[in-house]
Amino acid sequence: MDKKLVLLVAAHKVDNQTRRGGVYLPIQVGKALHPELNLGFQSDNQGDNISERNASWCELTALYWGWKNLHEIKYLGLNHYRRYFKNVNEDNIDHLMSGFDMIVVKQSNPMLSNHERPSNLSTVTTYEDYFLFADAFLTIHPEYKKEFIDYFYNSRASYPYQMFISTKERYDDYCEFMFPVLFEVEKNMRPHGYTRQKRSIGYMGEYFLGLYISCKHLKVRPIPIEDGSIPHKTMLQNVKHQMLLAVKKTLTKMLDLLYKVPKDIEVPSAVAVGFKADGIKIKSLKS
Repeated sequence: MDKKLVLLVAAHKVDNQTRRGGVYLPIQVGKALHPELNLGFQSDNQGDNISERNASWCELTALYWGWKNLHEIKYLGLNHYRRYFKNVNEDNIDHLMSGFDMIVVKQSNPMLSNHERPSNLSTVTTYEDYFLFADAFLTIHPEYKKEFIDYFYNSRASYPYQMFISTKERYDDYCEFMFPVLFEVEKNMRPHGYTRQKRSIGYMGEYFLGLYISCKHLKVRPIPIEDGSIPHKTMLQNVKHQMLLAVKKTLTKMLDLLYKVPKDIEVPSAVAVGFKADGIKIKSLKS
């Protein structure tokens, strides 16, 4: 494939919002798990792939497929079947990328607290998963300890949905930076019983984009997205939401003034005891 711009579209079911043709290349994710389902476009189980991991890794199986199987492309990015960057095409991509390392999602509601990220990731996964993630990252990338702590404990910057566009070289570098860490986490994670928590690796991947941007000190261009998954709100609902958000922001900023950013990441004693009982060795965190 020899193209200027390709935007992968991660899709797992029939949906009339899925774009195809032009710059869009829809990828049927999890094909190895659902061979009976045929959406009529590129599957993530061809070539070098991790399609069988899709239940836990979510859109990361499409990201991996693009890394390993697409070549001779100037710009490569990832969208979702209901989420797309607005007004990005082959005619303007050079201009949009000029002076920037990545295009990312423009956040309408950034994080409130500068140290809520660990609890947010723990909420969508488990408390143990967060510390496995931190330990794997600092074991593989110990030179980025400061950036990891700054991003997780002293930053409101947020880059959601694993959506971005970059040069193919930057895309590959991101994948080479992220996937070894997630494979290491996967080795130690215990199976989760709840459907939501089975997607733990996928959630970690969403947090990884911002971590990579922070570690590499990248310059990013935020661009709004069209999000077909968000229900429409009335004007009154929007006003109420903005008023409540303003109050929360004020209170949170006041509380943040009392917060002391840690120099190290320490595993709580209860979690450390559990890891020991499970035969899991923590290599890079304090415990």
